[in-house]
Amino acid sequence: MSHFFGCKQTPPTPPTTSDEESDGSTSDDEMKKKKGNRAMGKKKYPKAKKYYSKAIKIDPNNPTYRLNRAIANAALELWKDAEADAASAVELGNPPTTKAHFQLAKACLKQARLDEAKEALKVGLEAYPSEAVLLQLSKEVERACTIREAKRKKEEEAKANAPATSSGPASARALLDQAREAYSAGRLEDALKLLSGARDANKAGSGQEATKAMINIAALQGKTAMRQRRWPEAVEFLQEVVALEEGSRTTSTPEDKEALSNAYNNLGIACKNAGRMKDATNYLNQGYLKATDGDLAVATPQVGQIVQNLAQCLAQQEKFDEAVDMYSRALAIGNRLYGPDHASHSLNHMGIARCLKREGKLPEAIKAYTAAYELWTKRDPEVCIREMPEVPSKERFCQLQEQCRQELAQLVMFAEEIKRRREAGEPISDDAGAAAVGAAVAEAAGSAE
Repeated sequence: MSHFFGCKQTPPTPPTTSDEESDGSTSDDEMKKKKGNRAMGKKKYPKAKKYYSKAIKIDPNNPTYRLNRAIANAALELWKDAEADAASAVELGNPPTTKAHFQLAKACLKQARLDEAKEALKVGLEAYPSEAVLLQLSKEVERACTIREAKRKKEEEAKANAPATSSGPASARALLDQAREAYSAGRLEDALKLLSGARDANKAGSGQEATKAMINIAALQGKTAMRQRRWPEAVEFLQEVVALEEGSRTTSTPEDKEALSNAYNNLGIACKNAGRMKDATNYLNQGYLKATDGDLAVATPQVGQIVQNLAQCLAQQEKFDEAVDMYSRALAIGNRLYGPDHASHSLNHMGIARCLKREGKLPEAIKAYTAAYELWTKRDPEVCIREMPEVPSKERFCQLQEQCRQELAQLVMFAEEIKRRREAGEPISDDAGAAAVGAAVAEAAGSAE
């Protein structure tokens, strides 16, 4: 499975305790909470969120359920939702817990709303003045405020010292060209400043030329925000691109369709990384339809990439059967385009393997992992990197290759252990299996109460 902008990192949260197993007298909402806690322990955050939501529906005034769902949302990097749940936990708590104050401040910090984060910490520290996690988070917020102020002063100085620029199409084009050079050189902040100037200059224009220029400006702003992992901003810019493309398109040439499909694809990727999976799936489906007109026989590199991105979204939503179907379609498109030995096929094989593993289909998962690993190991690494533009470097390629090897080895060992236990007539624990299969999952964001 390809990751365009690196691996998602989940936020640390203060340690909490886990529940005891039910003694048979637990209420229905408490059982939902405990199921959520077990899902959190296995790092199945969407499932945990679902159980906590069911508990909240039964008892909407329970602050613990709200707090636990806030932690699950934080693990999914759904900061707006995490903030809402943490705020409810603070409001409903009598008194609010340390973790409720922590989660509320952390969610505000992650959304770059520093003043709200400071206010949440102020309230928390008034109640718990010596709490270490609140004091540590307060230091993080202060550092972020210092950086924000330094950035503001730098921008003011740059604006004061910048030469006056003329308005109009010519000025907008010149600034856009400079922004492209800065983007290509990795000077992303410079690129954004130039693009902001290009946007202002373009306001003096009108007609189709000005609209086309604005599409190019917004598209590069979106790509730059994606490289900086500023996903909400990227979504806003790319939504503007799609709206402008849809509103200004007067022809249906292949070039027009490809441009619009690419805009939807980029918007889907941004939504996926922003945690907006439903929106991501919708936009990617739109991109697929624009590229193919619904014709399943269409096979282009762009269509293959869109289908692979759809598979990733479905897998993250734990719709594993649908994800496997999409990965298989992307693989079939790749085979038609490049033949059976292209290195990019390994990404789809690996995506299929992970879905099958989560479904407990171990033999099929081992077969898919093996196909991915063999493709990568029988080709020269430099050739593999050229065939996988979504893998940015040799270092990242080697990481993917080693990750595939480790996951395959782990699965083979687990399958052999299952076979041994069956032959010996020993019981097989589902919990033990889940722990063995899921050992490679990223570190948890926090535990539930």
